[in-house]
Amino acid sequence: MDKRDDLPKFFKDKGFKIGAEIGAWKGEFSAKFCKEGLKMYVIDPWMPFEGQGRTQRLQEVQDGYFNEARRNLSPYGENVVIIRKTSMDALADVPNKSLDFVYIDGDHNFRHTAEDIFEWSKKVRSGGIVAGHDYWNTPYFARNVVCQVKAVVDAYVNLFEIKDLQILKGDKYPSWLYTKR
Repeated sequence: MDKRDDLPKFFKDKGFKIGAEIGAWKGEFSAKFCKEGLKMYVIDPWMPFEGQGRTQRLQEVQDGYFNEARRNLSPYGENVVIIRKTSMDALADVPNKSLDFVYIDGDHNFRHTAEDIFEWSKKVRSGGIVAGHDYWNTPYFARNVVCQVKAVVDAYVNLFEIKDLQILKGDKYPSWLYTKR
């Protein structure tokens, strides 16, 4: 497994049935899991925030992404639950230990990445996978696009002594994953 597009089949082959994507943008990646027969919680507020690219800070652009996500996911009917909330507000909609995996690709600043990993890992059952996108960092002074994912993931796996962190380096922006104990 080398790329994030390998994950849907990998999860299906592991017998996984249900997952969540935090930060769904246009729903294209979530649709790949659905094509493999997995049920998906698709969570995104579809609202602008500091640290996104300039054009994505417009609400009408975010509303367009939301409509595109609905179109991309509409063929999968009951296998998709779209939750238009922030990741922290959506926690109440998903029971603890109910997911086989979570894929985190939301707000990439340090605080929100740390909250997403810490809180959404509680939703994944033991033996499931906690994963995410954009394993890299922008400089601390970056303002247009802010990505501090690598720093958070590295600190998290170090603190909690997670030994099986894998980095999928086949994409321009690598994904990361580990098995929840």
